[in-house]
Amino acid sequence: MAAPKAVPRLRVVGLGPLTALLDDREIDLGPPKQRAVFAVLALCSGVAVSRDEMVDRVWGETAPTTAAGSLHTYLTGLRRALGDAQELLVSDRSGYRLRLDREMFDVARAEDLALRARTGKNLLVYAEALALWPPGTALASVPGPFVAQIRARLAGLRLQLLIEHAELAPPGADGVADRLLAEVPAHPFDERLRSVLMRVLHRGGRTSDALGQYADLRRVLAADLGISPSPATQTVYAEILDADRPPPAVVTRPAQLPHDNDVFVGRSAELHTLIENATGRSGQRRRIVTVAGVGGIGKTALAVRAGHLLRESHPDGQIYLNLRGFDPSHAALTPDAALHRLLTSVGARNVPGGREERIALWRSLLADKRMLVILDNAASAEQVEDLLPGGATCFVIVTSRNRLSGLTVRHAARRIPLGPLSEPESLNLLSSTVGPDRVGAEPESARRLAELCDRSPFALQIAAEQVVSTAGARIGDLVGQLENVQHRLDALQLPDDPLLSVRGVLNLSSATLGAAEARAFRLLGVLPGVSVSRHTAAALFGVDPVRAGVWLSGLAALSLLEQDGGRFTMHDLVRLYAAELSADLGAAERRDALARVLAWYRLTVSRAGNGMLDRGWPIETPESDVPTIHFEGQRDCLLWCIGESPNITALIRASAAAGHHGPVWHLVCLMFDYFYTAGHPLEWLELLETALRGAEADGNRVARAMLHNHSSVAYSRLGRNGVAVRQLRLGLALLGEPDDWRFRISLLGNLASTLREAKLYAAALNPALEALELAEREGIDYYLAATRDVLCELYAETGHWSDAMRIGEPGLVYARRSQSQILEANLLINIGRARFGLGVPEAEEAFGEALRISEDAGDRYHQAVALFGLARVSGSADGAAELARRALARFEELDAEEAADVRSFLAEDP
Repeated sequence: MAAPKAVPRLRVVGLGPLTALLDDREIDLGPPKQRAVFAVLALCSGVAVSRDEMVDRVWGETAPTTAAGSLHTYLTGLRRALGDAQELLVSDRSGYRLRLDREMFDVARAEDLALRARTGKNLLVYAEALALWPPGTALASVPGPFVAQIRARLAGLRLQLLIEHAELAPPGADGVADRLLAEVPAHPFDERLRSVLMRVLHRGGRTSDALGQYADLRRVLAADLGISPSPATQTVYAEILDADRPPPAVVTRPAQLPHDNDVFVGRSAELHTLIENATGRSGQRRRIVTVAGVGGIGKTALAVRAGHLLRESHPDGQIYLNLRGFDPSHAALTPDAALHRLLTSVGARNVPGGREERIALWRSLLADKRMLVILDNAASAEQVEDLLPGGATCFVIVTSRNRLSGLTVRHAARRIPLGPLSEPESLNLLSSTVGPDRVGAEPESARRLAELCDRSPFALQIAAEQVVSTAGARIGDLVGQLENVQHRLDALQLPDDPLLSVRGVLNLSSATLGAAEARAFRLLGVLPGVSVSRHTAAALFGVDPVRAGVWLSGLAALSLLEQDGGRFTMHDLVRLYAAELSADLGAAERRDALARVLAWYRLTVSRAGNGMLDRGWPIETPESDVPTIHFEGQRDCLLWCIGESPNITALIRASAAAGHHGPVWHLVCLMFDYFYTAGHPLEWLELLETALRGAEADGNRVARAMLHNHSSVAYSRLGRNGVAVRQLRLGLALLGEPDDWRFRISLLGNLASTLREAKLYAAALNPALEALELAEREGIDYYLAATRDVLCELYAETGHWSDAMRIGEPGLVYARRSQSQILEANLLINIGRARFGLGVPEAEEAFGEALRISEDAGDRYHQAVALFGLARVSGSADGAAELARRALARFEELDAEEAADVRSFLAEDP
């Protein structure tokens, strides 16, 4: 007869995540509620649990009506999981029970060991019991009210065992203090825990930490419960003080403020903010204020001036500590070293060795003191945080080239950004250093000197010293040297001290950059223009916009960039410095960076409005990994171009010099709509000439033709129609191939318009008709609209009103289909003229609609033309004059020749 099969041995772990093992093989206890059923059975092992008790312990008072059926399902699942050991789960009339030996369940074993340890006061048994608890929570993730109660009881048992073990442990026993410290965050109000911890720390030689625990307990009890520590806890505190009181500190009143700068000027608003926050006047009060700005901007001078003004309101003393966060000749002070200096400043005789002990003693010594602390040249928030007093009676000023956002977020510090001086403040500073008579004798040179020095106090003082120390020197002489951009940083330094230079100050800031941000800073030196967005920077850096934004923000945090919304700018001296550093990148990397930016701008502009990229430009489509800006319509694109135009024009000039011929002429061509509507014909012509040289170097015949075409429009705006016609003839001579039709359409249309403007109406008709014939042959809406617009305007101006209506009205349909607001507005204006000539009352309606569209598109040229049209058809003399004056203001902004016609209209007698 075969021997009966042995039942596997069941072992259960509950002090951590609930686990069941059969012969050391873990079994799957199933879903959460099923695990809760097993937990109840294990915790009540050997005792029957009735069905109703089980439902109550697993679901509680909100048990659903289906709970009994679910319980049966869970018990069946547990039996299946137990397999060969399912006989350990017993059910009968009295309920359910799990046959589980106490030594095989860590919860039961811990309870048994706790009883033995307490009975015998046995340190080893305490340690054995505590060793059963793994990190984490007992019965983790097991639901149900019964398990929740047991979980809380086990947590309390462990804490009491820790406390009792610590009371028995010898002084300095390894790990005892650390285990108690780890419990404080979860039990901040437990006075027995704190009292034992204080004694353990004191016995282990960490008296200042012990006293710090009492101070923290007193604070949290008062803040959260409104009570003081119990008499028993106060007794422990007093015993520690009496048993090991350190030698008394020398009572000192530090007065460490550096000498106030005799030529300190301006900064009245910033000083006012500092005083208000220090004294609480006007309801303002922050106990920490940071002053952030680029090197040489005057942060230390401001902090010291404020310190001298605040001496009387801080009678317990003024501390000044240079943290040397940006000092090339000394390492930055560590928090430990800084604490040592601070403690000796307030007379501490015995400075503790440990960092935590130093922090506690520093804050204890400053508690309830009205003291001013200036922490100058901080490298980071982390360098400063341990140095902050704990109470609210001290006032702290921190200066840094970094924004120290951590102090703002974690300690509610008020940040004062420090920028350049105003022009009057800069002239004041120069007057204080070189003398008011000399500044008064050369006022324009003094103003220019301030601009060339970025109105930086440090740069201005270096410049002033050069004027003062050089016999016979004039302010204008130094301005002449500084106007040379390549040598401006060389000029802003003192020959006898290399550290007294703008370049030296900027070196200190850039030296703290990580490798990625340092490369980004150098690449910004490659990019011309006045500002940069995250998208532009992403193209420049060759990364995605999110990462580019992180790098830009990092540079702004060090005051190497100024952030204004989504744009970042550099002061001129910082830009020159970045350009110097960009030489480290190598010619190929600089060229590639410019190429990426050019490609991104070309894609962005070409995908706006009516799709200029689709007009068949003879160049490969640019590619960029950086997403382009999304424009809702032509207005959005034009507004963006207005904001970006200083950057784009600077980019075009720099890229042309670097030999990016094709991308340069392409970008200039793509900017046609912007210059057509925004004016600036002289600047436009300069860029067109640059682009023409590039197209010639590129050997691109069609590009040259289109650039001559665009030049004709710019010359026409200046009233130089003869030059415009010559430009168009040059362009047409270049277009003799069959595939040139769309470019010929554009040039023929502009030729007709220019001849019309020159009053050569007969000569204008043939190119206008030829352009229309080509457009009708190709059948593209945009060109059908554009050529009908040219012919409509010619007919309207020559008094052929019916022909103008016949040609213009279908053109308006094509313009709307091609979504060209510029063409739509111009056609409406010409139709308005024709209606007015025919005596049709809807003329005013056409001009009004043209004005609305051009305003919506940001098209200032057609706004002016529509306003002038409304003035002509207005039935009110006063209304006509007002409309004409508005049109004149627009034309004058654009340097447009039509301004003369409006002046003549206004000069006529009403």
